[in-house]
Amino acid sequence: AVSTDASHDERDAMVRAALAEHGDSGLTPRHTLFYFYGDDHGLGDLNEVARRAGFFTRGDEESLVLEMTMAVDEASFASTSAMMQSWAAAFQVDYDGWECAVVTN
Repeated sequence: AVSTDASHDERDAMVRAALAEHGDSGLTPRHTLFYFYGDDHGLGDLNEVARRAGFFTRGDEESLVLEMTMAVDEASFASTSAMMQSWAAAFQVDYDGWECAVVTN
């Protein structure tokens, strides 16, 4: 079994590249959003697990957004990205990626 989806790794790198263009290393914690789509049952189960893991959650019957303040540099973010992909597989929902604010100091 493949542990991570190469397309998500590529998309993660693209988000980080866009941050870097603005002088953002990703090391400063910032508000970060993760997007999931699927059925009410899978999203409901994901919502429970995500809340227990410390995420704020919001959504409806077809989508769920997980929110957390965190660093997004490659080293600290890789495990979170892998977790999002494994949650999507476990709860049979679609993980559509993430976004965050640009932070420059």
